[in-house]
Amino acid sequence: MINRILEAICAALLLATVVIGFLAVIYRYVFDNALSWSFEALLGLLTYITFIGAYLALRKNAHLRVDFLTNVLPRPGQLVLFLGNQAVIGLIGLLMLRQGWRQTVLFQDQTTQVLEISNAYLYAAIPLCGLLICIDAATRIVVGLRRYAAGEAPHDEAPLSGKNEI
Repeated sequence: MINRILEAICAALLLATVVIGFLAVIYRYVFDNALSWSFEALLGLLTYITFIGAYLALRKNAHLRVDFLTNVLPRPGQLVLFLGNQAVIGLIGLLMLRQGWRQTVLFQDQTTQVLEISNAYLYAAIPLCGLLICIDAATRIVVGLRRYAAGEAPHDEAPLSGKNEI
């Protein structure tokens, strides 16, 4: 469910990015009158596309990974490697959440030059993504332990669907 919502948000942000970028080019080169706000708008949109997209790629197992070591290890070794991997991912998410929140609070009183919106809205993408990554890592640990207890490999090639997993 959350994947679909975030995918729809990313699609809408991407559409807005294309439209604003197209308008900025038309106004600059056809009408010789640049849109003063387009850069800041595109910066904000691309920031959210980047962080939401990174989470969605993690959720769908779309990031690059090397599974040679996993395939040659016995099941207990696979579990240790899986749990270590998810712990590192969770720690990165926690770091993004903590430091992103600090950045958001630190820059909340500053505004963008043209749109005059708080920079906190731009920085909020970082802790949001960090929170989602932490939730995903915790979910994968629970699901992986259940798979291991059922005699399966703790990791799965398929993305988490959210159905019958937790």
